[in-house]
Amino acid sequence: MNYLKRYFEALKFYLANHLFMNFMPYFIRHAYLRKVCGFYIGKDSSVAMGCFVTGNNITIGDNTVINRFTYLDGRAGVTIGNNVNVSHYTLIQSLTHDPQNRDFVCLVQPVTIENHAWIGARVTIMPGVTIGEGAVIGAGSVVTKNIPPYSIAVGNPAKVIKERSRDLVYRSKYFPFFDTDIQ
Repeated sequence: MNYLKRYFEALKFYLANHLFMNFMPYFIRHAYLRKVCGFYIGKDSSVAMGCFVTGNNITIGDNTVINRFTYLDGRAGVTIGNNVNVSHYTLIQSLTHDPQNRDFVCLVQPVTIENHAWIGARVTIMPGVTIGEGAVIGAGSVVTKNIPPYSIAVGNPAKVIKERSRDLVYRSKYFPFFDTDIQ
């Protein structure tokens, strides 16, 4: 029975990643992610075509944009707040392995991205990280430690280089047609 349960769990995400994430319009894609995969996706949020999802424990707030080719690893949990912008090719990992452990055990730690954060293109966010409210992560950065609220961090590993304005009032709303940037 355990084999069948794992098989159908894998099939659910196979269909999500190879059918629904690549060929379906937003309302069908989001319905599948909500109803079948168990995600919470807030009002006016968008999960773009070409994203790869795994694990049932993903929460996305209101007015949040998850752009194309983002990897969302919800096996240990990913919580993304309101008005967050996650750019193309971002990797959000909630599970890794302990390289020092002789049995190569899994390290399972949730990721949190708080309200009004902006994640640049090709960022990697490692398990257990919290990105604070209003923080900006520069393109290509690797985030291995928590980033304080309203900080701008860049590099590998990401380091805070300056503060961001705290006067943020924008609401993200981005629903491009197909896998383009045309709205």
